[in-house]
Amino acid sequence: MSYKIEVKDLDAQPVVSIRVQCHAAEIGATLAEILPEVWAYLRKQNTFPSGPPFTRYHGFKDNRVDIEGGMPVSQDMAGAGRVVPGELPGGVAVCTVHMGPYEKLPEAHDALHVWMREQQKEAAGPQWEYYWTDPGKEPNPEKRKTELIWPIK
Repeated sequence: MSYKIEVKDLDAQPVVSIRVQCHAAEIGATLAEILPEVWAYLRKQNTFPSGPPFTRYHGFKDNRVDIEGGMPVSQDMAGAGRVVPGELPGGVAVCTVHMGPYEKLPEAHDALHVWMREQQKEAAGPQWEYYWTDPGKEPNPEKRKTELIWPIK
């Protein structure tokens, strides 16, 4: 798949999320556990997300990944239990869109890495993904839209 790479200027976005470490092969199962927990927290607060769910990748080491799964919100919130408030940073970021199954997302990440190297850009923080398509409502993996964001200096 060919990826269109764009540079965007993003606004900071308040979020609520859960950050955990898991084996790289367990990312999907881990998100299937933590995203509903974040959703339940929002429902208890009588509020809705202000955008699609996200996963931010804080680091990889020895087949383990440090991930944060959550949802953007329209205002700062307190959090409860494992659900904590946070922020997706504003500023300049390189972005692309992946259409298709999550199993092929590494190809989109590779495209961003290649662009960063070719443009001699440095990361300004961890990258994240927005999941624009709810797999519960769209069972066809080929129709899933995922946006990848990587802040740059």
